[in-house]
Amino acid sequence: MNGRTMEEMPFDRVKTRRRKGRCPPGAPLGAIACEDEFNSQELEALFQSYNLKLEQTATLKALAVLIVAASSLSLVELLSSPRLTLSKCSYPVHCVVFLSLFIVTNVKYLQVTQLQQIAKLALLFSFTFALLCCPFPLALGTPETASAAAPEQGVWQLMLVTLVAYVLLPVRTLLAMLFGVMLAASHFIVIATSVTGRKQKLWRPLVANAVLFTSVNLSGVFVRILTERTQRKVFLHARNCVEERLRLEDENEKQ
Repeated sequence: MNGRTMEEMPFDRVKTRRRKGRCPPGAPLGAIACEDEFNSQELEALFQSYNLKLEQTATLKALAVLIVAASSLSLVELLSSPRLTLSKCSYPVHCVVFLSLFIVTNVKYLQVTQLQQIAKLALLFSFTFALLCCPFPLALGTPETASAAAPEQGVWQLMLVTLVAYVLLPVRTLLAMLFGVMLAASHFIVIATSVTGRKQKLWRPLVANAVLFTSVNLSGVFVRILTERTQRKVFLHARNCVEERLRLEDENEKQ
């Protein structure tokens, strides 16, 4: 008689969709840049809470990598020459900033919005850290040191920071892409305006740097998209398992 009212209402089948509003129209990488999200805002918020612990661990790993990089460069610069430069002073400051963010992130009860703010701050200071690794005269100190700067100087630091932003920091994909493009463009501008010793052969290291920066950005986007989709599939699988368990318990109670 009351078969329809006695049955448990089934959960809505939720699928992921593209966030169309954040996609740049007409862009060749528009399909890659758009992130997935659930149709239900409540389910999307539940996924963010479910994924909070993983993102917190990834942020701690990113900050640990940045702390090791900043402290290592600070030690190398300190042992190399006693002359005081802007880049030499910036490495200890960035090490202290990253260490402070690491301590703040490593708390037990952390909200999603707080973690997002910490990730954006880490991204901002990562940009300044990588920018000061570029061979521009203000960071190198004397004009003699600036004239001896090489086009490959600061490349590995920029690649490391770019890869950390894509793989570990829980920021939007478009923001990570903008971060990587701005870092690469800044390095090109600094090299073109600062390195004056070999203008005729400057295009070769610039092409090599362009290939490296393009490769690390494409690899980061690829890894990030696959990771995002895998996490959402795991979340949906866990949700479906809970749904089936509740249905079985309901059927057992009816029997």
